[in-house]
Amino acid sequence: MIGNLIQDARSGGGAARYAGLAAVVTAAILWGLGGTVAGVLFEDGAAPLEVVALRTWISLAGLVLILTWHRLRTGARPRPGRVRAAWVPIVGFGLSVTVANAALFLAISRLPVAVALVLQNLAPAFVIAWGVLATRRLPAVRTLLGLTVALVCVAFVVELPSASLHQIDVAGVGLGLLTAAAVAGFSAFGGRAVAACGALTANTWAFAISGMIWLGHQLPGGVPGPVHHPGQLLGTLAVGIFGTLVPFLLFSWGTSRVGAEVGAVNISLEPLFGALLALVWLEQTLTLTQVGAAAILLAAIIDLQRTPPPAAGRTPVSATAPASSPALSTPGDGEKPVISTAAGRSGHAAGSARPAQPI
Repeated sequence: MIGNLIQDARSGGGAARYAGLAAVVTAAILWGLGGTVAGVLFEDGAAPLEVVALRTWISLAGLVLILTWHRLRTGARPRPGRVRAAWVPIVGFGLSVTVANAALFLAISRLPVAVALVLQNLAPAFVIAWGVLATRRLPAVRTLLGLTVALVCVAFVVELPSASLHQIDVAGVGLGLLTAAAVAGFSAFGGRAVAACGALTANTWAFAISGMIWLGHQLPGGVPGPVHHPGQLLGTLAVGIFGTLVPFLLFSWGTSRVGAEVGAVNISLEPLFGALLALVWLEQTLTLTQVGAAAILLAAIIDLQRTPPPAAGRTPVSATAPASSPALSTPGDGEKPVISTAAGRSGHAAGSARPAQPI
């Protein structure tokens, strides 16, 4: 039945695009929900890194089940040679996922949820900056202006002009920026890994690497704390399933069926839903200046996502999903991997600055 639904969506016209857009919007809501639930867990005393570890293992279990189901359904055979040939980008993908997840949750534990999500969404700016360094070409004036506006707005979002240094959680801001850099990194590594061995295989291996890293981190401390607290365990399960795995699958499915507006919709809505949920559950509020700066920042980032990179030395950087996010279809081992159907439909290159959400 699921296979028929996917086939119908692929062969459909406007209905398939609306379904894809609905999937992406739902993913944005769930990612915002995941960040807010994580904030509740941290206020309840849960250790951020323990929540990240459990969340990663839950997502890995889901991906393994889906990959196994896909292989049984299609009869596709594992191809270890593909994985061995792409071990460098796969390892880089897994390491980037690990850093992105850890940095985001540590940032959420120190900053309002909406501020952490806004900082995370600076990832396209990092992608463009890396593209400039890689191609050694100066960006267009429009791109340079967008980056400048984005950086200025970040300063207002974290209340830099109106607060003294000791009032700003410098570590939290740094973690938010590290999240953005890691998201940009796993978008680049993920693109190469997906091109080599397919989306499901690449993402499953990336989460397996991340899961092993968290296992090594957690072994000295024993069983994670939330396991001993039913309320925290339930919240962590919700973050792992409904705040990570489900939106990851929805976003992957949706972005293979709609155009370039997908990245813009997702990057705009996630901080919005995160802010609304944090207001209701955590009583976290933003000042009018922060709200205005966040709105301008997101508009600038959306514009940057629609700006093609320099023509020379273009490489795909937008490929796959999350700490909390992939412009690709999800072929299995027996199918031809697709880097970015959304980019192809929009007329932009696959290398446009549209990193996926990490988590």
